[in-house]
Amino acid sequence: MDGMDKANRNGECDEIERFASSSGKNPHCAYDFETKGHTLKLSGQSIAITREDFDERKWQKKIRNAIQPRRSRYN
Repeated sequence: MDGMDKANRNGECDEIERFASSSGKNPHCAYDFETKGHTLKLSGQSIAITREDFDERKWQKKIRNAIQPRRSRYN
């Protein structure tokens, strides 16, 4: 991890990555100091987690929804 990656992380990123890694993927979280939000890169997707999402624990549902396989309407 280079200096820039370390500067764009906080303890919340660690928590988000631990949760996301349960899917067996290799997550990478970055923290935006201006917006106080997070961006999680997971399986080629970028998942935006706002400060409100994090504070209200909605971020876990966002990640779960993003990693679930897409189901066809016709199944």
